[in-house]
Amino acid sequence: MSLQIPFELPSAIAQFIGGNQLVADEVGESPASVYGFTRGNERFFLKICATIYTPTTYSVLREARVLQWLDGRLNVPEVAVVSESDAGEFMITRCVPGEPIQARCDDQDAMLALLREALRQLQAVPITNCPFDSSASVRLNELGYLISRELCADDVDLEQWPNLGTPRKLLAHLHATRPVEERVFSHGDLCDTNVFVDAHDQLHFIDLGRGGIADRWLDIAFAHRNLREDVSDNAANNLLWGLGEPDQSAKRVFFEQLDELF
Repeated sequence: MSLQIPFELPSAIAQFIGGNQLVADEVGESPASVYGFTRGNERFFLKICATIYTPTTYSVLREARVLQWLDGRLNVPEVAVVSESDAGEFMITRCVPGEPIQARCDDQDAMLALLREALRQLQAVPITNCPFDSSASVRLNELGYLISRELCADDVDLEQWPNLGTPRKLLAHLHATRPVEERVFSHGDLCDTNVFVDAHDQLHFIDLGRGGIADRWLDIAFAHRNLREDVSDNAANNLLWGLGEPDQSAKRVFFEQLDELF
């Protein structure tokens, strides 16, 4: 492995990788480090988070537990190896088939249909006995932890909300506007790079560290934003129209604001 890894790898992780070359994966904005590698004829990913992130939804071991719980409920990556050390947490997953649905963003109807199907599958997961709490109160506590340690995202844009010009002001506003939640299973970071579609038009979900029980409008808000920014306002509006219920714009704004500092 010629690539410089930020941490010494635990023996179980190093043994699985063997002498195969790690290649840094630059997709995504998480503070976790991700590397791809080929072992035999199969493709895998190594994901690492530093210890300071382990109490948050950036935790790699939390994501591994979510993936293992979802096995048989949704198409998600198979967890091959997990480990931890004083430096951080480590997980190796098998690559899912297909390509990100982002590859179809030039086809408005296809993108709309794929995100609608993604929402349907996610919200159809029974939450009875789901052990993962991703509710607004949990996420706000997590955000407080990140703010107190200056671990918020580097590309924060608070100018879109002029009266909320600092992370602490935004956090206080979010506490004051926390909605009553309609609980479903939520991906937590639903976007066109975290959903893959294979040759048989089957969906596969990745990056589920924030997965768990949350308000149903969290994933809707993210899907709407994705369509608005990557496809068209028309596609985003059609997503809402197709829900067959009134838009809850206040919830959509809440969840977009909550996401801004992550």
